[in-house]
Amino acid sequence: MTTIAASVEIEAPAEATWAVLTDWSGQGSWMPMTTVEVTGGDGALGTQLTARSGVGKFALVDPMTIDVWQPPHRCEVAHHGRVITGRGVFVVDDLPGGRSKVTWEEQLAGEGAMKLLDRASGPGTRLMLGVALRRLRRAVSASTTP
Repeated sequence: MTTIAASVEIEAPAEATWAVLTDWSGQGSWMPMTTVEVTGGDGALGTQLTARSGVGKFALVDPMTIDVWQPPHRCEVAHHGRVITGRGVFVVDDLPGGRSKVTWEEQLAGEGAMKLLDRASGPGTRLMLGVALRRLRRAVSASTTP
């Protein structure tokens, strides 16, 4: 298994951060080149999601199921795709002063050649997670600014 993670601190309480983080159809506003669609469920435990990342016919389709749901602190998804397998984990921690910290971890379970690809793409994936989390911070700030 290859684990890739990134974190960001946000000037908003965990509940406000969680609301933006788990607005599945809104994730495209902060995840680069990604759209997310709810394909079944109510957005919580058991919900089925499909993310499409990339451009045109070069996009990856990533079907997922939410199998851990502990608002406003933890959400985990199981990746069921042919290319992306394993788990995605979002953790939102409370920080002093009404702030929060988000950690996004991808636990990639590729086997054989995919395992090598997961490891080789680690630095690029970590960079992408960091970019997405900084964009999430801006989205949370915009949602909490009167």
